Parts: sequence; structure tokens; C-alpha cells
Amino acid sequence: MDVIAKVQEVGKDKHPKGDTVNVQYGTAGFRTKADLLDHVMYRMGALATIRSKFKNGSVIGVMITASHNPSPDNGVKLVDPAGEMLEQTWEGLATQVANADDNDLASVLDKIIQDQKVYMGVEGTVFIGRDTR
Repeated sequence: MDVIAKVQEVGKDKHPKGDTVNVQYGTAGFRTKADLLDHVMYRMGALATIRSKFKNGSVIGVMITASHNPSPDNGVKLVDPAGEMLEQTWEGLATQVANADDNDLASVLDKIIQDQKVYMGVEGTVFIGRDTR
């Protein structure tokens, strides 16, 4: 089974989007109630891996944060290799991935790989961070 198919299979079984309300990637990433972010976090891990491969194996961060928000709120954002915000064109891609129907996730990820000309033979590196809350 290829990686993209495996991402979809596991996502559907363990991290389904279901009929969750769509989310939008903004300058601070995705922000919403923590209990609505499980599928988003899983999918951003997959997208961060693709982004890392796009960046020739450079580390991409996935940050879970919202220390300044009320405790039920949380956020997930991707961080580019030098610690900068995710490139703006990829913010739209992140929104597409987060909001894809469970059955369409593999095709959405595959389209990103094809459109961005990502060489999947390079090893991806993802660093996960979180605030202390």
C-alpha cells in the first residue's frame, strides 16, 4: 500500500473528519475548539511530511498551540524550515487537506504532490511542538 493510501485508511478509521465544520488556515494556523482538531492535526502531519519532501528533507514544524486562548480552544500551524510562517500558497493547500472528505483525502494529497512536483523519494522530517498547556 502506498503512503497516501495508508494516510487515508488510518485517517478514516482513527481520525475521521466526518461532518465536522470546515476550518480555515489563517496567519495563526487553524484555530477552533480542541475537540474539533483531531482530524486536522493528523492531516497536518501528513501535509508537513509532504512539505518537508518538497523542501528537500528540511524540517517542517507542526505546532499545537493556543496558550493565549480560553482553555477549550486550540490551534495547529505549520512552520517552515527557518521558523517562518508557512508559505502563503501552502496555507490554501492546508485548508484543502483539512476540509477534504474522508474518502477524498488521498486524492487531495496526491494532487498536491503532483501539482507541486514533490519528489517523494526524499525522506521527510517533521518536528512536533506544543505549548505547556
